[in-house]
Amino acid sequence: DGSPQGRTAWMRTPYQLQEGYYGYGTMEDRKVKEALAQAAKRKLQILAHCNGDAAADQYIRCVKETEEKYPYFRKLRPVMIHAQLLGLDQLAKVRKLGILPSFFVAHVYHWGDVHRKNFGEERAAVISPAASALREGIRFTFHQDSPVIEPNMLETVWCAVSRKTRSGWVLGAQEAVTVLEALKAVTIHAAYQYSEEAEKGSIRAGKRADFVILDRNPLEVETEEIPKIRILRTIKEGTVLFSAD
Repeated sequence: DGSPQGRTAWMRTPYQLQEGYYGYGTMEDRKVKEALAQAAKRKLQILAHCNGDAAADQYIRCVKETEEKYPYFRKLRPVMIHAQLLGLDQLAKVRKLGILPSFFVAHVYHWGDVHRKNFGEERAAVISPAASALREGIRFTFHQDSPVIEPNMLETVWCAVSRKTRSGWVLGAQEAVTVLEALKAVTIHAAYQYSEEAEKGSIRAGKRADFVILDRNPLEVETEEIPKIRILRTIKEGTVLFSAD
């Protein structure tokens, strides 16, 4: 489907101020199932763009049928990209099917005020429901969808923790996660999403030396200071690729 800020995300309930309008999907169930079947046969991971809860519902429904036919499909770790308006009532199904939501959580800051107008306060407050996913026992990741916004992981961590919009409104404080959980979403869980957890995601003996050195500890600074943390060095497989010196 499309985007919630562009009012093209496919929803189960209509947009505000536009009676009877639900956005729209881009694929019929038949086409989605065909794509999933092809991926299953070739043992390829699928990442599907689902912003609205109707698009999420379609993906959940089609993944379920695919896993029933190809049980090993679950082990390929299907991903739901954006999962902006994934419904809280859909989380149990996501967990059961082994779907990994990759939340575009920076939407809270960049378009949160627009979402409040498009969906109303109550519905907008549970956009990118990371805390609810955590309580449901779901692994999730965060991303920026660059070049839609810049690839700034520290800003994304801050968005997940603060849930602040551009206007300073706290949008859905109940869906905020801790700094540690946000960091896991962009490290350990990100590696797991791509079945690379044995070699990436954490600093352990035997894993690739992929990490950054920061000028301050995100776990110790005030929340509002997180986006201001500077990257001093970027190391890839033991080689320094970037140095602020």
